[in-house]
Amino acid sequence: MDYEKRRKRILGRMARIRCMEKGRLSEEYREGTRDGKSVRLGPYYKHQRWEDGRNVSRRVPAGQVARLRKAVDGYHEFEALAKEYAQLTIAMTRRADSADSKKKPG
Repeated sequence: MDYEKRRKRILGRMARIRCMEKGRLSEEYREGTRDGKSVRLGPYYKHQRWEDGRNVSRRVPAGQVARLRKAVDGYHEFEALAKEYAQLTIAMTRRADSADSKKKPG
């Protein structure tokens, strides 16, 4: 297994992420009435994220949803890649430590 090649590949993928936003984007629907009939209204979009230990929420206009969704997805992808990078680095470190312990006279 070539750890360095895999780590470089991950860093390259991270560098290609051009927009990020923390949190999640959700759709909400509401019940309303039109012409005396019950109707489903929406979707309404909400962006939630943790900021300074608090859950911050804001409404998002429909015209901004696609870009925000891409940014939220970018952040989640970055987090997953960072986790993978860390796991590879840990494995690489353990492998090196194991090899060093075998070299030392017992």
